[in-house]
Amino acid sequence: MKQFKNQKEMFAYIWETREHVSELTGEPLFPPNHFKHHWQYLHVLPKGTYPKYKLNPNNILLATPEEHERQEQYLKFIYKQDELRKEYYKEFYNKTFD
Repeated sequence: MKQFKNQKEMFAYIWETREHVSELTGEPLFPPNHFKHHWQYLHVLPKGTYPKYKLNPNNILLATPEEHERQEQYLKFIYKQDELRKEYYKEFYNKTFD
């Protein structure tokens, strides 16, 4: 996996490599010069609780700022969160789930 020094670098990489629409609804996203642009990068596993995944691009979904505020309402977010939690605990604690 590509290593990043900070979120800004990771967000730029994500913007360059993904379609510029919400991964939750397909809605178009704001361009980089918009003041809400950085709110469109949704950490699936919270960076405070899972600091080792803070700079993991697989832990980011692109979403509108409004969707970011209501992320738990989207099934795609819930499934991705469950998948990443299992991955995280397997990688760092060698723990698996059925």
